Amino acid sequence: MYSMIEIRGSEHGTIQITTPYEETVIRALRKIRGRIWNPEERVWTIPDTQFTVDILLKELYATGRFTCTQRLEREQQASKPIIPCTEKYISPEPSIVSMIRELKLKGYSRKTISSYARQVYLFLQRTGIPTDQVRREDIVLYLEKLQRVTGHMDRSTAAHILSGLRALYRSMGRSGASNPAENIPYPKQELRYPDILSKEEIKRILATPRNIKHRFLLMLIYSAGLRVSEAVTLKVKDLDLQRSLIHIRQGKGKKDRFVMLSHALIEEYREYRTQYLLRDWLFPGAEEGRHLSIRSAQAIFYQAAERAGILKDVSIHSLRHSFATHLLEDGTDLRYIQELLGHKSSRTTERYTHVSNRDIRNIRSPLDRL
Repeated sequence: MYSMIEIRGSEHGTIQITTPYEETVIRALRKIRGRIWNPEERVWTIPDTQFTVDILLKELYATGRFTCTQRLEREQQASKPIIPCTEKYISPEPSIVSMIRELKLKGYSRKTISSYARQVYLFLQRTGIPTDQVRREDIVLYLEKLQRVTGHMDRSTAAHILSGLRALYRSMGRSGASNPAENIPYPKQELRYPDILSKEEIKRILATPRNIKHRFLLMLIYSAGLRVSEAVTLKVKDLDLQRSLIHIRQGKGKKDRFVMLSHALIEEYREYRTQYLLRDWLFPGAEEGRHLSIRSAQAIFYQAAERAGILKDVSIHSLRHSFATHLLEDGTDLRYIQELLGHKSSRTTERYTHVSNRDIRNIRSPLDRL
């Protein structure tokens, strides 16, 4: 039996959440920006905004503890196809449907299309303005309000809103000055550096999983700096043991690339094959013919990091960050790291020069000279 989760509002413009310690629920709460843990009252507090509530409900539903019976009943009564609760809702608004079709023809990824469609749907729903009557000022006011009520809105969110609206009006034949979303500036890029795991911390994490499949997954991601989506969609044929290469097919930006296959990983792979019957996918999922889900891979990492006693705010993507930083600290040229990571721009890779301690640790502190 699950313990009860209590969610209540407060007079201070916040929402308070009381929950017993359950790993999946706590992990979901930690994904909400602006959350605060009060250890004395043992309660979580988050901003009381529609944006935050949307994220809260989405993350709590993803724990698998909740159903959406009322929504299914509404959809059934309307005699419309039932959209699985785990899917992002796509409005039947004709203009959004047309935009989706056009983005598909242009080759946009499913993830990008879903994100654009969701942001456009939320904009139209929250503002209540008919699609053909939206002005540039309406979009600016919407962005300002989001930033004001949430206290924070990162560049990525604003970019998805603006890109989605631009795509919407382009699909309606409106370009240039007639497109109300054109020429609206993005918020200033935030200067944030990811937490990097040390080599010793990486060792502890990789030594934790008892299941060889889990250990091999984490080793593979760190050894080649893979995105988690690239790792779980690898096929057996993508590992070239003779040439010590991994073929990444259609990674981010729909680009193929080759990365190194660690010699230490080859032995682990052979052991993995003795315990698992692999047909197509390198990491088969629970369902026949499906690969391991990204969410499952993330759960594997969180469990390993917790058992290893890692206190840093890290995710499975931190293995990729750590891969790049450790290569840089070992003297690998930044251009090679860019190629291995599959970065289109060298500026994306250059951020690792800021988190690397290769040069910083060689500078003597003035305290040492006193």
